[in-house]
Amino acid sequence: MEKRLSRKSKKTISIVSIVISAVVCISIIGSSFFYDYICRTRKNADFQEIINHAVKSSTLYIVSETATISGNDESFSYGAGFGGVVFSEADGVYYALTALHAVDNNPTHLYVLSYDDLTYNERIAQQEQHIGLRDYYKTLPIAEVVYSDGEYDLAILKFSCSDSFGILNIASNTPAFKEQVAIISSPLNEGRNEITYGTIISKKPVKFGDANGENQRLVIKTSAYDNFGSSGSVLLNKQSEIAGIVLGGGRDIFDNFRYSLVMPANEINDFITTWYSSKKQ
Repeated sequence: MEKRLSRKSKKTISIVSIVISAVVCISIIGSSFFYDYICRTRKNADFQEIINHAVKSSTLYIVSETATISGNDESFSYGAGFGGVVFSEADGVYYALTALHAVDNNPTHLYVLSYDDLTYNERIAQQEQHIGLRDYYKTLPIAEVVYSDGEYDLAILKFSCSDSFGILNIASNTPAFKEQVAIISSPLNEGRNEITYGTIISKKPVKFGDANGENQRLVIKTSAYDNFGSSGSVLLNKQSEIAGIVLGGGRDIFDNFRYSLVMPANEINDFITTWYSSKKQ
């Protein structure tokens, strides 16, 4: 009798262990997908009122064009696009911040789309008249890199345009832990001009975390959602200032969002100061 009870006990323990393990696995997987969903869809009514058209019109969507020559043939390829934000203007010439790694592949041209401009696919979907891919991009302003620094993973673009763009100030201070922030970006295959909200989740600046980031300035983490295509996009504070520039992010083993990594305002100000100093030399 005692032997039979012992076997039953072992069987019961095994079943309980399996159930507990299954519940833990389901909880881990479920929490990963739930957190990703929350960060994608989180709303902030107070912040939404601050992000007016003047703020939105400062944001850019930049598409790189690369020409390849083979014999007498020339072909063109186009990147998926990345973000930028205008911080200065003089006589119709605009200056914008973006991520250096997004432009560091020696593109032939960098085409600038405003917040309201349609991408090529959006235009084709809305208009019956067909236009070639290259012909369409040739109608857009062309930007050039005028300054960059790998230590910050930042670049400054210059472009001329008769259209009016918004201009944002750079915050004097880096956003504090738990401060509310927002990102305006165009994540790959997730839509244009997506606005995501979150808070600063790093108590102090951290290393980027990859080999290329070992020699970079420290960055901050935020729960505002980003994805591929968000690099170079603006992190806003509630004063509608540039609080940071998105450089990348962290994802878990299920490829769900964990955090965005951002070069903060204090480092951006140092970067801009160095650029101004180099212009005077």
